[in-house]
Amino acid sequence: MKLTKKKLEQLIMEEYARAVGHETRSTNYPEYSDKLSKLAKQNYPQARELADALDEPIDIEYDPNQEHKIMQPHKRNIDEFFNDDHMLHFDFLMDGGASSFEEEPDRQEVYEFAERKGLDFQDTHDRIMNNWKILMMRTFVRPETPNDKMRSIHGIKVTGM
Repeated sequence: MKLTKKKLEQLIMEEYARAVGHETRSTNYPEYSDKLSKLAKQNYPQARELADALDEPIDIEYDPNQEHKIMQPHKRNIDEFFNDDHMLHFDFLMDGGASSFEEEPDRQEVYEFAERKGLDFQDTHDRIMNNWKILMMRTFVRPETPNDKMRSIHGIKVTGM
């Protein structure tokens, strides 16, 4: 079997994974590859700094048998933000009850919404008002919205908020 460059790269990538941010870098100094990989095991920040200075990628040893941690960075915040009261408030807005989350819900519009949905008026009103107050407190305490946060980190806009 003839060992082509593509096949060699495939064999290497089965044992090594490229560090994040280095995926598109090509190897200019293959003699430093093993040294950078070993340094990354011991002191990743130093290896990253050296690799950036040399414009070299870092190949990290990949062990498929090793258990990998799965990140769920904002799961708690999402579950906390999109609870049942929030979704009821959202349904109220989509039904035409108010023009935005920031607008205080009108008691008469909540009554009409509860009648259309077959819900208890007082319970519906309390839940919508509770969610509205929470949203207003978040805006006051943390004026940066999730949309602003996504825009500052990733340069994207989250729609629907």
